[in-house]
Amino acid sequence: MAASRIWRAVALLGLLAISACDAGDKFGGDRAKGLDLSDVSAGWGPDRKTFTEKRRPERATLNSVTDNPRHGDERNFLSVEEVSTGRTYSQGDIGLEPGQTYEASIFFRNDADPGTRAGASRGTRVRAQLPATVKGRERITGLLQSDNAVTPLLWQSLALAVPADQPVALRIVPGSARAYTGAVPKGVALPAEELFSGAGTLIGCSSQDGVVTGADQCEGYVRFRFVADRPNFVISQAVSRAGAKVQDSGLRFKGGTHVKYKIHYRNTGTTRQTNVVLREELPAMFQYVSGSTNYATGSTDGKWKKTADGVTGDGINLGSFAPGGDAYLKFTAVLPGAKDLDCGLTSTTSTASARTLNGTKSAQSVILVEKKCG
Repeated sequence: MAASRIWRAVALLGLLAISACDAGDKFGGDRAKGLDLSDVSAGWGPDRKTFTEKRRPERATLNSVTDNPRHGDERNFLSVEEVSTGRTYSQGDIGLEPGQTYEASIFFRNDADPGTRAGASRGTRVRAQLPATVKGRERITGLLQSDNAVTPLLWQSLALAVPADQPVALRIVPGSARAYTGAVPKGVALPAEELFSGAGTLIGCSSQDGVVTGADQCEGYVRFRFVADRPNFVISQAVSRAGAKVQDSGLRFKGGTHVKYKIHYRNTGTTRQTNVVLREELPAMFQYVSGSTNYATGSTDGKWKKTADGVTGDGINLGSFAPGGDAYLKFTAVLPGAKDLDCGLTSTTSTASARTLNGTKSAQSVILVEKKCG
């Protein structure tokens, strides 16, 4: 019966039927209102009876004391810290910065009077919700639930914010999810797949058995870390006469000239990019010179290394690159001969592209091929 109460509450949450309080409204008061998902903002819910430290309830009750001497108002139980600066957010918006690591903290406590014989919370769980990407505004949410607490499901959300045209991807730091209590101050590891599941993960006072009494040593935190990543990269190319030292774009060549292409990829984002493929689309009648492709990356210590043909076909997969990583690719092509050209200058365009799991970018070079007549 108790479990069914939780899932009824979960369903109500999904339908926005649970009341909520805007975090900027001093935790409710007379202006408590329903949470509107169309306007992503911080909030908590549901509205519930509150208590003070001197007048605690006799039954299992989660996070409902307004003057906890160690935490303050327990309805405000979710916070996010920017690890590098120590700045902590517990209300309103959190402006995410690409490359930064953040630690989310979910406070939990059974407020039942420690002297109450039947006040233990059973089946106590913590659940976290974190979006995979943030484009504009999205919520991070912490949820507490119990099989027998007076209010079986509680939640609080904060708003994560970035410019709408500069989205970031969020990834959980492996092994960072842990539960801390006064009985286990060093913390115990939590399975992330459970913490972020629909059911949540069991917590407890000294073991993860779901039992949380009203003793002070049983209050605690669930914490996990996440990183804000913004994938980005640049692609450029240069074309020069084969053997020439000077490279340029938009050069004039005579028909039949051997030219050298050099493509440069650089990871300018904050996350590793895998399966980076470099490709060249040659103009009509340009001929790739078989066996001429070489590449240079950090794995080659910046030295040129011969690789298979295919740069003008499906492209060459150069592997994985950390932020700031570079890759170079060079090959030779032969321009069309005089018999295939009209008199004067013929303008053509070569297109280099970098294809990644985060999209494709290209760079073009204009090549002028000259044929003198008369």
